[in-house]
Amino acid sequence: KALRKLVPKLDVLAASPLARARETAEIIAERYDDISVLDLAPLSPGGSEQELLDWLRDQQGDATVALVGHEPDLGLLASWLLSGGKLPFAPLRKGGACLIRFAETPAPGGGVLEWSLPPRLLDRLG
Repeated sequence: KALRKLVPKLDVLAASPLARARETAEIIAERYDDISVLDLAPLSPGGSEQELLDWLRDQQGDATVALVGHEPDLGLLASWLLSGGKLPFAPLRKGGACLIRFAETPAPGGGVLEWSLPPRLLDRLG
């Protein structure tokens, strides 16, 4: 519920094909008028950051894209997109979320963190 309040519109919802991430994505999809969930292999544990970045670059420039995956990979991805480095500094807890914006084409170090919230704060907002 909180995600829908914070991000009123989603254009693309992609998830790891693993069951737990897919289930979480289906819950999100319900809140967004049953948007389709796209299975995206690079969101699987150990998936390729570069493949995921290439996929992000293929999305429309103004699209709002939600990714549902696994830790520590999502936190590493967020850190890479924000800093361009491979050192993790933006871990996401299970049920947590963050919003990263890009003024231009998504690139390592080109993202701006709008917000990052742990699950307990998302629960309170919902």
